[in-house]
Amino acid sequence: MSFRSRDPIHNFVTLPAELAPIVGCRALQRLRGIRQLALASLVYPGALHTRFDHTLGVAHVAGRMAERLGISGPDLRLVQLAALLHDTGHGPFSHVSEASLDWFGDKSKCGPDQHKIHEAVTAQIILTDPELGALLLPAERENVVQLLGKWKGRPLLKRIISGPLDADKQDYLLRDSYFCGVEYGHYDLAQLHHSLVEVDGDLMIERDGIHAVEQFVLAKYYLTTNVYRHRVRLITDRMITRAIRLGIEKDKNEVLARLYRFDGSPAFVNNYMNWDDARLLETFCPRDAAPPAKKAGRMFQRLRDRCLLKEVFRQPISAFDARHRETLKALPGRDTDAVAKRAERAVAEYLNRELNLTGSAGIDPDFVIAYSYSIKSARETSRNDEQGILVSTATKPEYFTDQSTLFRSINEAYLDSYVVIFAPIVWPDPSQKSALRSRWEQPILNLIQDACKPEKP
Repeated sequence: MSFRSRDPIHNFVTLPAELAPIVGCRALQRLRGIRQLALASLVYPGALHTRFDHTLGVAHVAGRMAERLGISGPDLRLVQLAALLHDTGHGPFSHVSEASLDWFGDKSKCGPDQHKIHEAVTAQIILTDPELGALLLPAERENVVQLLGKWKGRPLLKRIISGPLDADKQDYLLRDSYFCGVEYGHYDLAQLHHSLVEVDGDLMIERDGIHAVEQFVLAKYYLTTNVYRHRVRLITDRMITRAIRLGIEKDKNEVLARLYRFDGSPAFVNNYMNWDDARLLETFCPRDAAPPAKKAGRMFQRLRDRCLLKEVFRQPISAFDARHRETLKALPGRDTDAVAKRAERAVAEYLNRELNLTGSAGIDPDFVIAYSYSIKSARETSRNDEQGILVSTATKPEYFTDQSTLFRSINEAYLDSYVVIFAPIVWPDPSQKSALRSRWEQPILNLIQDACKPEKP
C-alpha cells in the first residue's frame, strides 16, 4: 500500500502509506497557506502553488532518487521524512520572511547545526511538535534534524536532501516553471535520474548524463534571471519586507514583533505556527476596514490592491565609482542601512521636486526602497554552497564544469549586479516612463553615491 496524490508535475506523487499521517499533520498542512513564490502571482497569475505542493513533490523526487541509488529500509524512510519536513520552518510568503527573521531575530539562539533562523525554526518544530512526537520516535526526529543540518552519516543521503542536484531543486524548477507559465525551468528529469550514481559514498553522474545536467543547470539559471529576478517580483518581495520592518520599527506593532523576533523559545515557535500569508494580510490590512493609518498597513494595502511601487532607477554596479561598489553590493544590510536610508531620503526629496508633490501628496522616504541584487553566471549557478557536481570517470571524479564543453566556455567570474530604487509614484504620462527614467538617471546615481560618503559631523 502507498499514499498517492495527483500532481500536475509528477502525475502521481507516491509515498509509503506509513508516511500519510505525517502529510496530514498540522506542521505540514500549514504550508497549504504559504505560497511558494510569495506574490509572484501579481506578475505570473498562475503562480498560486504552495509550499505544501512543493513539499510533496520533493518527498516524491527524493524517494525516486533514493531508489535509483539503491537506498532502502531505514535510510529511505529517513530521506523521505527529511524531504517532507524540510520546509516546515517557513513563514508567511516563504523565503521573503527569511530576511525579516534574520533582521529582527536573535541568531545566537540558533542551534550549532543551523546557519539560518528559519532552519532553526524547522529543527524546533521537528523536535518539539507534539503531533510529530506521536508519529515519530525521538531518534528519528533527531536524525531528520541532523540530516537537514550538519550530517555526519552516509554522505549520499545528505546530497539527496541538500546539494547541487538535490530533490528540492529538481522539484521547484519544474513546478515554478509550470505554474508561472514559462518554459525556462524545463529539463529531462528521467534522464537526470538515470545518470545518477554513488561513488565512494558520494552522489555523482555518469558521463552520459552530462547533457541532462547542462539542461538542469541552465534551467536554474534562466528561471533565476527571468522569474526570480523579474522586476515586479523584486518589487513585491521588497514591499513585503519593508512593510514588516515599518510595522515593527515605526508602528511599534507588537504582534509583528512577536512573529519575527526569534528568541529560540517554545512560545515563539507556537505563535509562528499559527501564521500564513492570508492571516498576515488580513491582520494588517483587513478588506472591510477603513484605509489603514499605520505604515505597515498602507504598504500591505498597496500589495493587496496591486498598487505597486515603481522602478524609478536601475543601473549596474559598474556605473558607480569603484570606491562605492562594495557598499552598494551589500544593500540592504546592517552595515549599509544608514547608506540606504540616506539614499532613500534624498531620492524622495528629488522626486517630490521633479513631480511637484507637496504636503500629504508628497513621497514618504519610508516608502522608497534602495536595493541591490546579483545574478551569478550559469557556471557558478551549477554549484551549491561551493560544492560542485561531480562526474564519475574511469580514473577519478571530475567536476561537471570541467567535463562539459558548454560550461567550460562560460566565464565563471561573470556577475550581473544592479542597484535599483523603487518609489511610490504614479507616472504622469505612462508613455513617458522611459524618458523620465533617463532624465532621472544621473541625478539619482549622484544622490546614491553621495549617500555612500560618511556623514559630516
